[in-house]
Amino acid sequence: MPKKILVIRLSAIGDVVRTVPSVLALRSLYPQATIHWLVEDRCAEIITGLEGIDGLRIAPRRAWNKLKGLARFRAMLAFGRELKAEGYDLVVDFHGVAKSGFLAFLTRSPRRVGYPKGIAKEGAHIFLTERVPLVAGRLSRYDRNFLLPRYFDPAVAEPEPTLPIGEGDRSMALGFLAEHGLVPKGYAFLYPGTSKVGAYKRWPAESFGRVADLVWERFGVPAVIGWGPGEEEMVERLVKAAKHPVHVLPLTSMKEMAAVLEQARIYIGGDTGPLHIASLVHTPALAIYGPSDPVLNEPWRKTPFRIVRTGIDCSPCRNRKCDHLSCLRLLEPERVAAVVSELLGS
Repeated sequence: MPKKILVIRLSAIGDVVRTVPSVLALRSLYPQATIHWLVEDRCAEIITGLEGIDGLRIAPRRAWNKLKGLARFRAMLAFGRELKAEGYDLVVDFHGVAKSGFLAFLTRSPRRVGYPKGIAKEGAHIFLTERVPLVAGRLSRYDRNFLLPRYFDPAVAEPEPTLPIGEGDRSMALGFLAEHGLVPKGYAFLYPGTSKVGAYKRWPAESFGRVADLVWERFGVPAVIGWGPGEEEMVERLVKAAKHPVHVLPLTSMKEMAAVLEQARIYIGGDTGPLHIASLVHTPALAIYGPSDPVLNEPWRKTPFRIVRTGIDCSPCRNRKCDHLSCLRLLEPERVAAVVSELLGS
């Protein structure tokens, strides 16, 4: 029975959120163990204070990115010595890339469990001592993550996870609602952005503006617009396209945004972190998918959701340099609004 466990999911925010149910399942299997989570600094906030986790080990990605070549490698080795000193007797690698596999190896834990070749990427499987059996076919990220706790106990139950939103975060959310004349469960949360890497997954901001109008006109539900750093111009285009007033959040922390999502009646947006946050705070989600795989990127199944996509032949794909994005451009706001009706009804 392991006494000290390190789980690894370094990034990105949406993927970290999708790992929460499986980490909590591990906690249920080993209630007496100390469990630490290794996560990158840019993604740590959303799981800080997560019940069932005894502590976070923060991989300083920002500092490492400022280094080059041998200096970066030496910094990782130094960090690995810190991990080794913790004396983990079990490491579970949910990330499955070369960096996570190497960090798992540096712990020198006698048991390093993760994915086999075919699921793991970049040769990450070679750093492991044990690998779960290869599963044929496509799995949602939630199901793929759950292969790992089921490796230890096939009968382990799926938990009812949530995120560690603090009272200060909820106070900020309620203050914003009061300032704008909104009430809990009385607004739609629209998120038009994605990470820079996922920019090819963005539905046009003008289409979000039209959806905001349709949701107001048909259902009397006002729109709150969420955004992140660097997305100001996109929000401006959305606001300009909308005929009816929309309520734009100030720039928030991820937990503050989670608190606003928690109080929303519905989430409408693309394949990005806030979608999966909405799922884990039990807010029904309408996911607008263009190139995103609807199986791999399915939201948390226990929260109501719908995926809207054109389904053209070239989708899904990972062509970040696509010059036409027909999978998104051909998706009409009226079709999205029609699916909103299904979710609001449910």
